[in-house]
Amino acid sequence: MASTIRTGLRSSVAKNAASLYVIQFANYILPLITVPYLVRVLGPTGYGTIAFGRSLIAYFALFVDYGFALSATRKISVKRNDPIAVSRIAFSVWAAKILLCTVGFAVLLPLVTVVPKLRDVSVLLLILYGLTVGNALFPTWLFQGMERMVSISVINLVMRFFVVIGIFTMIHRPEDYLLYGGLTSFGSIAAGVVGAGVAFWMFQLRPVIPSWRGIQEALAEGWTLFLSTASVSLYTTGNALILGLLTNHTVVGYYSAAERIVKAVAGLLGPISQAVYPRFSKMASESKSSVLYWARRGLLLQSSLGLFLSIALFVGAPVIVQVVLGTGYEPSITVMRMLAALPLIIGIGSSFGRFVLLPFRKDRTRLFIFLIAGFTNVTLAFLLTPMWFASGMALAVLVSEVFVTLGFFVYLRINNLSPI
Repeated sequence: MASTIRTGLRSSVAKNAASLYVIQFANYILPLITVPYLVRVLGPTGYGTIAFGRSLIAYFALFVDYGFALSATRKISVKRNDPIAVSRIAFSVWAAKILLCTVGFAVLLPLVTVVPKLRDVSVLLLILYGLTVGNALFPTWLFQGMERMVSISVINLVMRFFVVIGIFTMIHRPEDYLLYGGLTSFGSIAAGVVGAGVAFWMFQLRPVIPSWRGIQEALAEGWTLFLSTASVSLYTTGNALILGLLTNHTVVGYYSAAERIVKAVAGLLGPISQAVYPRFSKMASESKSSVLYWARRGLLLQSSLGLFLSIALFVGAPVIVQVVLGTGYEPSITVMRMLAALPLIIGIGSSFGRFVLLPFRKDRTRLFIFLIAGFTNVTLAFLLTPMWFASGMALAVLVSEVFVTLGFFVYLRINNLSPI
């Protein structure tokens, strides 16, 4: 038994999971160090303005990311032993992302001119577009497909650490929200440049001029997965945007502050499913029973950890808000308690999705469920937010997440793919 545990800890999956936890630390835990400072310095309105702007830019980042985080990872995991094929895939994906990044910026410019609420924060939005540029450059999908993620963990951590230093030394007033946007954008672009350089060196990529056919293939392979991710964004990244359009930036601040903490906690589950996803994708081509066997164990781990995190959030909400957010954010307590169930729900749902649905290429089913959930969230948001403000948005998100998990379970059960 002891030798089995030691072997598991030394495996590439365990090392990749550990590396992804470092990335998660950079993406979620490290910003939490700055949240108590930012919410106090910027105030609910200033913090809400930033959250509103980032919510819109998140859609452009999503557009640029397309479905490559899943489709390119899956394709590279199969071709990892063929350096020429990996190089061809990598440069095709980079070219596609740069093309999408350019299209996105061309769309943003008229938006900030025509839409009044966007025109009011147009400078901030243009600055924050650097997050999209960084997303286009950073090849997380390549490192995941090759199951080599230690280096990008270090890159993310170092770059974000410098951003944190900049926040504490340069952000002192509510008017500094533009400077904060510039710091985060610069950190994202710097990380993207360094990450691409490290990938080029580590995997000895051979320069390949991307063909239009290669770009089209990359876009076609990620299309369904992109639609799935876009559907998910209707009840995740777009919440602050919807709330801002229906209410005001102060309400957005109350909601976003609580949501960010809950998502940071729920994000602790992500590295497990991300690390094993390439292995499950390979395993699915060899043995259905093996996939279901290990998916059952992954589900147990994810749901147990998710339950613990959900209970901790619900019980500790008043203390967390008081310590992390401070006075003036009391409405965030109710939002946090309503969203506290998300780690458990997401832990179960992601197990069904990444351990079974994606490895067996049930992309269209996943898309269909996400689409219904996304439109459900938007509909409920427009119905509930005018009455209950931030709490109405939280309820809409909760209902949508429950629908996704139940939808996955029912489909897998009917098609004899359920791990339980």
